[in-house]
Amino acid sequence: MYSTKIISVFVLLSLVLSFPAAAADNSATPQIAAQPADVQYPFIAKVTGSNVYVRSGKGTAYYACGKVNLNDSVTVVGGAFGWAEILPPEGSYSWIHKNYVDVKADQPTVGVLTGDNVRVWAGSDDIEPMRSSSMQTKLNTGEIIELFSNQPKGGDYYKIKPPAGAKLTINCEFLEFVGPVASEQSVVIPPRGEVKEPVKMPASTETKAPVFGNLTEDKATVQTDDAVEPNAIPAAEKVAPSVPAAAESENLKHCYALAAKIDQQLQKSITEQNYDPIKKEIELIKADATDSKAVTYAKILTERIIRYELAISVINTLKEQDQSLARAKEKIEKARQAELKSVHKDADFIYTGVLKVSHVYTNKTGRKRYLLQGADGKILCYAIPASEEAAGQFENLIGKRVGVQGEVSNDTKSLVTLISATAVEPI
Repeated sequence: MYSTKIISVFVLLSLVLSFPAAAADNSATPQIAAQPADVQYPFIAKVTGSNVYVRSGKGTAYYACGKVNLNDSVTVVGGAFGWAEILPPEGSYSWIHKNYVDVKADQPTVGVLTGDNVRVWAGSDDIEPMRSSSMQTKLNTGEIIELFSNQPKGGDYYKIKPPAGAKLTINCEFLEFVGPVASEQSVVIPPRGEVKEPVKMPASTETKAPVFGNLTEDKATVQTDDAVEPNAIPAAEKVAPSVPAAAESENLKHCYALAAKIDQQLQKSITEQNYDPIKKEIELIKADATDSKAVTYAKILTERIIRYELAISVINTLKEQDQSLARAKEKIEKARQAELKSVHKDADFIYTGVLKVSHVYTNKTGRKRYLLQGADGKILCYAIPASEEAAGQFENLIGKRVGVQGEVSNDTKSLVTLISATAVEPI
């Protein structure tokens, strides 16, 4: 009874002490200074410390991808557990495997994806590309990325500008809320392809972090000259944005339509697939030298068709070989069956060979002795008819290839086997 009361007191005491501990844990979670409770993403924050690590994920266990310094501005697009998700700051980079990127010699800083669901990894000066473990986003066939001009020598990965959708993190303890992204303020999204100017982004009305899709020439919004952004280049130094030509946009749309046609052909059987009309349309796009992106995309489509047609050719060749093999097997089987019909089974006889008369008579029965001669002319055995009936069979088969049945007899005067033949048959 006494021990039960002691246990109850300890349980109550532990419950009472747990409440302040929980409150202390909640208050210990870092928060962005001056951040409103109903904040909407994205918004601008400034860094309140020096040499603050930017990491590949929420927590100190994730590797560092660079540093920011006092009063640097960052764009916050989300956050949790005391860590803010930010757009990669200036100087950030990512890695992507070379196997899935097409890079032309005349455009070494532009890459076009040749595969789907290709992973992009957060880059770090402290981590080798192949050991980078924080995936930032996935890209698909036809999407365009921007490569750094100073690529590392060797290796299997390209060093690229962080594509749209890539994010990094920073500890909220070192950030202070500045304000929302104004409707006329530019949010610098990592460039894709040749898009180098900031892209306009209206003020968000969502309560969740926006998902930044890949930017393409025909979807990018037009930037006005009075855009204001943190650390922006002075107006006098800004380069006028290049507006893509209408022909280029139309050609790109045409490429997308042709890619859909290729997918439709793949749904058909091998014998029904025909890429010739599509190849003619692709050649027309490739002839427009002024539309570099469409030409690059068209070349990728051409390479796809070449691979598919090669596969069709291999399959057709295999079918022809299978048919030829089947015909050869059928011919061999017919020849074998014919040979089986014409050849008697030698296992039914003691000896087989050409039957000839021997001029040696046996002293046991007084009957004539015969011999069997092999293909090489050598005597295989002697044979003596065991009965009058067998002797008649022997006389009718002289000079023919026969098989002999009977028993082996001993003849001490001859080194060749002597058969007491009960039957002889032509074969």
